[in-house]
Amino acid sequence: MSDDRWRFIDSGPRTGAENMALDEAMLEAHLAGDTSPTLRVYTWSPPAVSLGRFQRVEDSVDLEACRSLGIDVVRRPTGGRAILHTEEEVTFSLVVSRERLGTLGVMDSYRALARGIVAALQRLGLAARLVERAQRAASPTMARDPACFAVKARCDIVAGSAKLVGSAQVQRDGLTGQGVLLQQNSLPLRIRPEHWREVFLRSGEKPEAMGLWDAAGREISYPEVAEALRAGFAEALALEFDTADLSASEQSRARELMQRARLKNA
Repeated sequence: MSDDRWRFIDSGPRTGAENMALDEAMLEAHLAGDTSPTLRVYTWSPPAVSLGRFQRVEDSVDLEACRSLGIDVVRRPTGGRAILHTEEEVTFSLVVSRERLGTLGVMDSYRALARGIVAALQRLGLAARLVERAQRAASPTMARDPACFAVKARCDIVAGSAKLVGSAQVQRDGLTGQGVLLQQNSLPLRIRPEHWREVFLRSGEKPEAMGLWDAAGREISYPEVAEALRAGFAEALALEFDTADLSASEQSRARELMQRARLKNA
């Protein structure tokens, strides 16, 4: 398997537990050397809130409201803050070794993968760019807000000053010492803060983010975004994609991981 030929997988709409389990199964398969680096594009049905790996549910989400609204609540294998996912979103995950990216640390790998995301957004007509900020303590209000798109991170992909993409990562080392990362990325087509108030236990401050449709000034379809991501990563990282499906072993492993992705009290 060549690290310059990646898999491109379009999974379409899946449940929250399926999506989280599939991403983790992809990470395990690549760490074992069974698959090529992968870009997977997907969306969500029904809507779901995903919590960061270490995020406290009792401080973040109104579980009773989620149940009454038919919104699943799941836990990501990656870190970060909570995201409300709907079909008005294109989500994409990347599984690749640090060696292939030529990186060591988390921030270096964010920068490397951001090149592909920025190239994709530019293909859609947006003047997107990566903005880096000095690490500093968050304000008390910001620190309490559980919503990913309500706050700025150390590295954000923006249009103007508005955040466009939420990203979170986990890295694992194999027996040979090779490090493999999973980066999960949320690209909302439209942001609806009024829905956040229904599910998040948050400050209510105005989000520092914008949906793709507002940023572009037009509605852009899921297939158009998916193709732009494919072309943008191919261009930025000098690689080729083979359209593929998840392997039988990945799908089997995902079925085992789904229960872990679901919150027991959700």
